[in-house]
Amino acid sequence: MNFIIYLISFLNLAGLGYLTFLFYKKYLPKKDFSATPLNVDNLTKIKLHRFNPFDDVGSDQSFILCLLDQTNSGVIITSLHARNLTRFYAKAIKNGQPVDSSLSKEEKSVILKAIKG
Repeated sequence: MNFIIYLISFLNLAGLGYLTFLFYKKYLPKKDFSATPLNVDNLTKIKLHRFNPFDDVGSDQSFILCLLDQTNSGVIITSLHARNLTRFYAKAIKNGQPVDSSLSKEEKSVILKAIKG
C-alpha cells in the first residue's frame, strides 16, 4: 500500500515539474544566439593595463584586458583587487562600444589604446 502512495506522489511531482518546464519554455524571453561568436584566431588588438584603484592595496594588482578583432568587437575583462577580495567583470564590445553595459574611464582608455594599436 505504501508503494502505491509513493508512486502516486512521485508521478504528481514529475507532472508538476513538467508543467513548470512547459510554462517557462513558453513565457520566458528567447535569447538571440544569432550573433557571430568571438573567434580567438581573429583577435588582433590586445591591450593589458595594470593599475591600482584603491589606496589601501600596495601595488598595481588590478588589471584590464581588452581583446578586439578587426571590427573593434570583442571583450574587455576587468579585475579589481582589494585587500579582502577580487572581483572580475567581463563586458562585450561591439564596434568599439559596450553592449548592454557602461564602461569606466580606465576601460574606455584601454579600448582606445587597443584600437589605435
